[in-house]
Amino acid sequence: MKEMLPVRPIPASVQFDDPIWISRFLDLADLMVWLGGKPKLICRYTGLAPKEVALRYKALTGREAQAGRLPQSKPGHYALPSKHRGLDWNLQAAAFASIYLRIEAALTEPVNRGWLLATAYLAYLRLTDPLRNSIRDLQRLEFNSAYDLMTLLGRDKDGKSAPLELRNCNVCGTSYLYITGWTAKRQACPMCGIQRQLETPADKSRTYFSLRRRKSA
Repeated sequence: MKEMLPVRPIPASVQFDDPIWISRFLDLADLMVWLGGKPKLICRYTGLAPKEVALRYKALTGREAQAGRLPQSKPGHYALPSKHRGLDWNLQAAAFASIYLRIEAALTEPVNRGWLLATAYLAYLRLTDPLRNSIRDLQRLEFNSAYDLMTLLGRDKDGKSAPLELRNCNVCGTSYLYITGWTAKRQACPMCGIQRQLETPADKSRTYFSLRRRKSA
């Protein structure tokens, strides 16, 4: 993938038609197309019209722009395991959240959220590329889901607390997503959960051989 984002952020105060910044918005639009962003998301942060985004999709990827709404998931989709998403998925979501929040905290002024999203997502891809090379079925966060998670990490229009926050496990130190409206008893560190799953077969094996030794004694 061609690198398209200069290091300098796009300030939130910049207008889409500012002649000094137009080229940067076009670069951002191209990058979001390469990352699989939905047209509505690209239009929101670059000021391009839907037809312009559709043309860029066709020119850059040879495909039509993605249809459908932007994801609007509940916090548990990223913080809790389910039948379709395991603890490894929760760790992937936490990895992106950690990168996003760190970049946001390091900035000294408000920036275009699309620029921040794309920058954090590129860093997330680079971080997890080695894992994907060794784990073929690794379920990584998609770009549009990263946008959804970004909204859950931010305060709403009334300034209320974000539905999700990042916490560090007191046992292993891993950062994980925590649903702010729930009690701590209903939530746990996914890394510790994976460790318990890995230890369970070994524990059963030790118990089995221990019982065999007792019977043979």
